[in-house]
Amino acid sequence: METAKRTYDDTEIDLMEILQVILSKWIPIVVVGLVAAILTGVVTAFFITKKYLATASLYVYTNPKSSESGAITSAELSAADNLIKTYQTIVKSNTALAVVAERMNQEHPEYVNFNVTASMISRATSVNVPTGTKLLEIKVVTVNPQLSADIANTFARYVPDEITRITKAGGVEVVDYATVPRTHSSPSLTKNVAIGLLAGLVASAAFFVLRALLDTTIYSAEEIAKVTSCPVIGNIPHVEVAGEAPEPWNVSVKEEITHGN
Repeated sequence: METAKRTYDDTEIDLMEILQVILSKWIPIVVVGLVAAILTGVVTAFFITKKYLATASLYVYTNPKSSESGAITSAELSAADNLIKTYQTIVKSNTALAVVAERMNQEHPEYVNFNVTASMISRATSVNVPTGTKLLEIKVVTVNPQLSADIANTFARYVPDEITRITKAGGVEVVDYATVPRTHSSPSLTKNVAIGLLAGLVASAAFFVLRALLDTTIYSAEEIAKVTSCPVIGNIPHVEVAGEAPEPWNVSVKEEITHGN
């Protein structure tokens, strides 16, 4: 005889049943989550290339005389707001990148193996304007901490002249030169481990829930009542005989109903 199966199509998804499945399998779920977190941590620590961030900041002004006297009017601040977006674009322009690449290769021949080109510098550099400020932050991310700092500082030394040469308006002053980063900026071990743990927990929980939902085997008299209107008149207990291997009772509900009719 075939094993008893649920024959109804519209299986109700009970949230309490799903919760019970998860709670009944919490140990393997947690184990899978921890294993995923450990594997993610190992990959992050030993197999993902570390990158280092260095930042140089520049101050944008519109009137060189006001920077000398220390008196800045509201009109000049408003004009600086209009100029700063233009300056931001110029910093990443082909002209500025070519200047930085040329200076880097002239002043830092030790980076010959890094192939410091305008294209490489463009990919490694981002220019941000912190909200509510007149600052340009030049952020450089590479696999070498000293290289990141040197590129950022080359921008700070030579790009202001390029900005004033092109725009013929306003000016830029260096606020902070970049320092050599002591720790890598990416990847984040804590973040990746947390993501690995969460992914492991969710994936393993989803596996057990899906397996339970797809399992159509009838395990109890209550489940029989869900698939047929026939009353349950009794249960056959499981009896083990000494010296004999127990064999399960396999009863086809469909067959029994058909024969009973």
